[in-house]
Amino acid sequence: MPEHYHEDYYHAFLAGTFVGRGYGVESNKEHGLGRPDLLLKDKDNRRAIVIGAKKSQKEADMDADCDEALRQIVGQKYAEGLYGYEQIFCYGIAFFQKKARVKKGAAGE
Repeated sequence: MPEHYHEDYYHAFLAGTFVGRGYGVESNKEHGLGRPDLLLKDKDNRRAIVIGAKKSQKEADMDADCDEALRQIVGQKYAEGLYGYEQIFCYGIAFFQKKARVKKGAAGE
C-alpha cells in the first residue's frame, strides 16, 4: 500500500462508499458556480449531502483543510438549487495518509 495517496484515491474511496450505501452519487458534476467533489442525494428521505475533500500535506493541516473545503462549498454555492430536498448537509473532509478528519458546516454559511 503506498504511503502517500493522491486526492483522486480518497475521492474514489468516498464515492464507492456512498454508492454502496444506496445514495445517488454525483462526482465532480457541475453545480452552483463549480464542481463539488461529491454530491449525494437521498431522494427517499429528501436529504442531500455536499462533500468537499482535500488531501493534506501534513497532519497539522487537516483542520485548516476541512475549513477550506467548507469555504469552497459555500463560496461556490454548491448547495444552491437542490430543490425538493428538505435537508442539505455540507462536510469538509481532509485526508492525510490513512487518517481522515471531517467537519460539518451549514449549507448557507
